[in-house]
Parts: sequence; C-alpha cells; structure tokens
Amino acid sequence: MGFLDYAGTLSLQKDPLRMKILVDSGLTYPALRMEGKIPVAKLPEPKTSDEAVEFLGYIFPPDDNGKTMAVRLFRAAITHLSAHTLVELPPLLKARSHAVRFAETVLRDLHVDAYVASTCPERLADLAYTNALAMTSVKRLDKIYLPATRVMTAILSHVFAGRHPEGLRGEEASLAEEATGRLMEAKALFSASMGGGEIDIDEVREVADWLRGRLGEFGPFVEIPCFPHTENASPCSIYTARPSPQDKEIEPYFLDAMEALGSPPPEGSMASCWRKEVEVEGLQAFSSTVIQREKERKFLGKIEERMSPHRFKSIEVPPEDYSEYLKARNYIGGSTRRLLNNFIVATNFEFEDIRKKYGVLDLAEAIQVVASKSPRSDIFLRDEIMKQSFSVAVLLDVSRSMGTSPFENRARAICIAEAAKDVITDSNSWAFYAFSDRLYVLKDGSEAYSRRVRARIGGVPFDGATYMPDAIGAAAMFLRGKTEEQRIILVLSDGYPFGYPEVDEALEEVTRTYQGQGVIIIGIGFDTERMKTLFRYNAGVYSQRDLIKKVGKIFLQASMEELL
Repeated sequence: MGFLDYAGTLSLQKDPLRMKILVDSGLTYPALRMEGKIPVAKLPEPKTSDEAVEFLGYIFPPDDNGKTMAVRLFRAAITHLSAHTLVELPPLLKARSHAVRFAETVLRDLHVDAYVASTCPERLADLAYTNALAMTSVKRLDKIYLPATRVMTAILSHVFAGRHPEGLRGEEASLAEEATGRLMEAKALFSASMGGGEIDIDEVREVADWLRGRLGEFGPFVEIPCFPHTENASPCSIYTARPSPQDKEIEPYFLDAMEALGSPPPEGSMASCWRKEVEVEGLQAFSSTVIQREKERKFLGKIEERMSPHRFKSIEVPPEDYSEYLKARNYIGGSTRRLLNNFIVATNFEFEDIRKKYGVLDLAEAIQVVASKSPRSDIFLRDEIMKQSFSVAVLLDVSRSMGTSPFENRARAICIAEAAKDVITDSNSWAFYAFSDRLYVLKDGSEAYSRRVRARIGGVPFDGATYMPDAIGAAAMFLRGKTEEQRIILVLSDGYPFGYPEVDEALEEVTRTYQGQGVIIIGIGFDTERMKTLFRYNAGVYSQRDLIKKVGKIFLQASMEELL
C-alpha cells in the first residue's frame, strides 16, 4: 500500500468518483481544485533518503520516528481536504481581496473542524499535531513586520492552536481577541448544525464581513498566513527555518491545539492519542513506496538498456489517477466480459477437443446417460487438451491526436487490456505500454495487474507526437525470449505515426522485421480505418459493439492464419 492507496483509505469521502485524489512527488503543499464538478485533492508525497524525511516543507530525521511525524501530517492533510468535499459553505462575500480570502478560509476551515469533531473525533489528534508543529516554528509576533500579517497570524494561532497572542499591543491585540471570540461563536453554529440543524448563513456572512472590514484597517496585505497542511498553503514568511522538534517540545502546543479543536486532553502522553496499528500503517506506506520506487527504477533501467539507443524523449512511469480509471472502467460496463469470451474462443477454437464417441468408457457419463434414457453416445474419456499459449504486449497511442477523445480511448484500452489480462493468467507474459514521443510503462511484465497499474492507466496524459515504430520496437523487445507459442503486439491508435523524418518508412521496416521473426502485429484503429494501410491484421473500432466483435474476430483470424 503506497501513499495513493493510503490516502484512499484515509479519505473521509469514500466514493472515488466524487473526489479525485492525486499524489505528486513534485508538490510541496496540498491543493484542492475543481475539475468540472469533481473536487481534485493533490497531495505531496513524503520523501525519504538516508539523510532526512521531507514533507510539507519540514525536515524530519530519517528514522521511524521521523516517518511517523511525517505520516501524521499526511493523515491531517487528507482528512482536511476530504472533509471540504463533504461539508460546504456557500460563497460568503462577493468582493475579492486578501482580507476576504482570509475571512472565508478561516470560517470554512472551522466548519471542516466541526465536521471532523462530529464524525471522526479520532482524527483530531492528527489535526492538532499538525497545528502544534506549525506553532513551534511560527515567528514571535513582534518579529513579524506587517501589521496585517501579524494580526492574521495571531488569529490563526488562537483559533486553531489555542495559543494566546503575545507581542500584540493596542488595536491589534483588541482585534485578535474580538475576532477569536466571534469566530468561535461561528464554530459553535457549525457544531450545532452537525446534529441536523440549519446554519444561519446570514450570521456567518456577518462575521466574515465584519472580519474583512476590521482587517482592512491594518493593510497593506502581501500574503495570507496559513497552516502547511491546508489547501491554501504556500510559502509563508511567518515561519522560521529550523530542524523539526522532538515530541516532548511539541506536546505543550499539542495539548493547547486539542483544546482549541474541542477535544479533551489525553489521559496519557501525547503518543497515547494514536493506536499502534495506525502508526504501523503509516510506516507500511513508506516501506511500500520505497520498494515500489526501487522496482520502477529497475524495470525502467532494463527497458532503457535493451532499447538503447532510442528516440523517445523519456521512458517513464506516468502519474497515477485511480478515479479516472474507475470512470472509464464504469463507462465500458460489461464489454470486457463479452470481449473476454471472444478472446477465449480465439485461444481454444483450433484446439477444442469435443467429447469422444469411441475409446475408453467414462463410467460416470455412461450411468448418467442410461439413467436419463438419453440417446447420447459421447460417453468416452477425452484426451488431454493442448491449449494455445500467448504472450502479448498492448500499445496505447496517447499522442496529441488521440487526446481529442481521451475518455473513450482510455475506456477502450482498458476493455482490451483487462480482457487480455484474464486470458493470459501469467502476468509475466503480458505488458501494457502507452506511447507518444515518450514511452510510458503502464504494466511491466514483472508486475501484477494491480490497483497501482490501473491508476497509471487513469493518469497517463495524452500529448506529444506519435513514435509508433519505436513503440513497436519496445513491445518486440519485451516479447523477445518469451517461450509462448504465439507472440502478439496489439497497437491501439488512430493510425497517424508522426514526429520525425521518414517515420512511415521506419514503421514499415520495423513491422517487416518483427513479423519476419514470428511476431504477430494487430492494429486496432480507434475511430479510423487507417490501420489497414499499416498492418496486415487490423480492425476499425467506432463503438463498444465494434470493440467486442471486431477485436475478438481479428485476434482469432491472426491466431489461426499464423498457425498454418
């Protein structure tokens, strides 16, 4: 279970089609955006090395304790982001300014905290820990130069971490104190609504407008202070760069933060707030991620080595998007099963051995025929059936031209790949690649068809040129040395190789070369008949009906003819 799977289990939004979760190692802070009507939570991936564990801009020691600290933050981030998709406030203020954004953000986050406290109070420890860790690195208020930033930081610290502002004077101190009181009153409204009551949204708007107006007196605004685990996080001047503290230093802040979130203090030490199995799950996510990254490094290295030199800009594993896979998988419905039946016909048709009408008597069958007074005479034992064996490489064109219908093309590819997966039960005997001017490894031959592989299919981008000859070469390299009786490459494309001079000639040459070595190349044209100009075995697919009938038919035809 890597961090994407871990985030899926932690998410408060349990329907993966109503919230998309992405984990990106290139991010520093989380983000929550809308993709049409679907919220997309983007989470950074904790990084580990021999020197340190890094997450949300923090640097932790590279041991189990450091990993545990990072995982608490990871749980807090996915809890916070997913809760936003389950409870929502309408727009509070029309004007757009830093003061408005701060007021709305604070109120929405208080709404989320009230929801978490009501539905899964065991998650409050993660939120409190994250707020407490932030407080250990917040500058003293008298060291923050701008009055607006100073006041907003004081409000955040007081409302979410229970830290009374020190270092404010006069109007600033008065505003911070009054704002905290009014915001906590709004939180009480949110908490009351969790029992099924209605939120007085006018009263919430009044609080937001009051806070906006009062903050405006302390401008200018150059940033909005925030906690690193929230969706609005960005580099913030209120934090000092310092090594992450030990738990004993964090604990006093943690107790204040728990109180601010409305949770009673723990009976034991801070560590007693987390069950042992919860901490172990987080460490397993780290271990699984490290192992998976090492596996990817190895099989990518092997592909690079056996293809060297090559024209691809890169050979890589694509981003993972399990929600996009599920959407496409739901779209094809039962097509995979029907296509699988056609594939099974192709694998067994020429080798099917009907029950024999002579030879050694099958006593059980004979008794059944006599008892039922049936006229059947096929009551003799069958010889051992010799089944045809296959190794297959599936190639999905994800160039820019295929991106005109990415959803349908992704769904069709899933249908074909999953039917092939069920026919070829040995996962080492088939691979799945996507190609443009890059080669994406969706499923290496050394991998099972796992949730991770499915997420890659959902996340592979459609862009770039079409290096079809090079992709066929990569597939042929995978099939080289396979001992199965038939080696097949399925090319799923719109039939437009493009990207470098004489690409068409290169395609002809590579096709002729590998067909001469006994490799069967089948071109499946998505919404086109162009594949018949490129490959001997081909089919044009325009609908799911076509997909089921034509792909199975051409697979059977190619298999039969190549045996003659």
